Amino acid sequence: MLNLSPTKVKRYGIDMTPLIDVVFLLLIFFMLTFAIQGQGLAISLPQGAETEQENTVKDLIVKINQDDSLQLNDKQIGIDSLRDILGEQLQSRSNKLVIIDSAPRVKYGLFARVLDISREAGAENFSIIK
Repeated sequence: MLNLSPTKVKRYGIDMTPLIDVVFLLLIFFMLTFAIQGQGLAISLPQGAETEQENTVKDLIVKINQDDSLQLNDKQIGIDSLRDILGEQLQSRSNKLVIIDSAPRVKYGLFARVLDISREAGAENFSIIK
């Protein structure tokens, strides 16, 4: 037999609790991050002496070209004289940095040799550009 009696209809409602929580969190966030004029500290910084003296010490750049030739600061040098020239220039510097700029596809043996010679000449820090 067919049941024709009215059934209980469930009504679905929107739960407002998560929405209210999010709104309150946003309200607290904006209240805490809102910048109010005069809220910071007044600091009096000392005036430094302006120096017009620029850093006149030029970086030491050893460039390894594609044809296995070497350049030290745009001057063509041989690998045999690299140790002596680098040693002279590094001796008077407090910053013992040598920048090695190698062309693409340079032989690893040549690169390692330049690195070893630079270390023997007195270089302590290296910057490698490829």
